[in-house]
Amino acid sequence: MKTSQPKAKPHELAVVKDEWIDLYGHMNMAYYVQLLDELGHRILGQFGLGEGYTLEHNCGLFTVEANVKYIREVRAGDPLRVELTPVRFDDKRLVTQVDLYHHEQNYLSASMCQTALHVDLGTRRVRPFTATATSRLQGLKDEFAANGWMDS
Repeated sequence: MKTSQPKAKPHELAVVKDEWIDLYGHMNMAYYVQLLDELGHRILGQFGLGEGYTLEHNCGLFTVEANVKYIREVRAGDPLRVELTPVRFDDKRLVTQVDLYHHEQNYLSASMCQTALHVDLGTRRVRPFTATATSRLQGLKDEFAANGWMDS
């Protein structure tokens, strides 16, 4: 009997570039934050909450708090995987956990808990999520819960 493979958690891939390496021979801390933020945003785009949403609704997510933990170094040429987990959301706020893994060795290299506010780009003011965004965020949480990804 053939068993089905578990569905892969949404992710984005990257490789550590030589220019990201600092004096100590590992990826500089600034690039960890850049990758976690940029690739995390791409993952949100997979759920209709990225650039397309911003262009359609003239709204976006502004980070107001980020807590980064550097756990284990990565070096030039290392393959990376970024995963995002929705922690919670309300009418104006989204909290996510964004993790950076060494893709081949599967160790956690860095982790960032990020809080973002939904902002109207015309007024530059926080506003409630659109009905579209709220539906997509709930769908995102539901998919993660259904696949057992919330605690992984």
